[in-house]
Amino acid sequence: MSNEVEVSQGRRISRRSLLGQAGVFLLATFAGPALALKTVAKKWDSSKELVVSFAIATINDRRVRRPYVAVWVENEQGKMVRTLSVFLMQGQKGSRWYSDLKRWYRAATDLKEASSIDLVATVSTATKASGDYVVKWDGKDDKKAVVNQGKYYICIEAAREHGTYQLIRQVVTVGSTNFAQNLTGNVEISSAKIEYRKKA
Repeated sequence: MSNEVEVSQGRRISRRSLLGQAGVFLLATFAGPALALKTVAKKWDSSKELVVSFAIATINDRRVRRPYVAVWVENEQGKMVRTLSVFLMQGQKGSRWYSDLKRWYRAATDLKEASSIDLVATVSTATKASGDYVVKWDGKDDKKAVVNQGKYYICIEAAREHGTYQLIRQVVTVGSTNFAQNLTGNVEISSAKIEYRKKA
């Protein structure tokens, strides 16, 4: 079989050259737009911050303990990006209840297995009494890398002994436009608010 094919006006071209040209065409047609989309993703604006304010509810029951609370960020695929705060009973005594923070603990365990980052050891603080709290996100992930602008989920999870389990999960879009949004509270987290703004 000949390694050449005939084209218009009697000119001959090798099969290898023809296949090479076809490959270039396909790459430009299909990979080109994907590469272009990849390059236009903007990084988080370093002059911005995302503030999460929330209130731990007051429950008038002597049996009720302070809740475990986790506040973190997920990407569009539901993968943990950054843990902003965790309130729990530290040490061996409290560790058996860590998994009551179902969604956060599962993601934190996966992160520890994949990267050896121990969020319980590095981010958590003691449980807190009822009242108002504020945490901030500077646009970095748990590995301290700056993330892209785009859609994220803000998660506030709470679990209380002799109480209930609750999860607030709200999608937001971070970019160049500031915004503020009040979230619907629940039994454990009575109110919450997200604000994307210039750094204070």
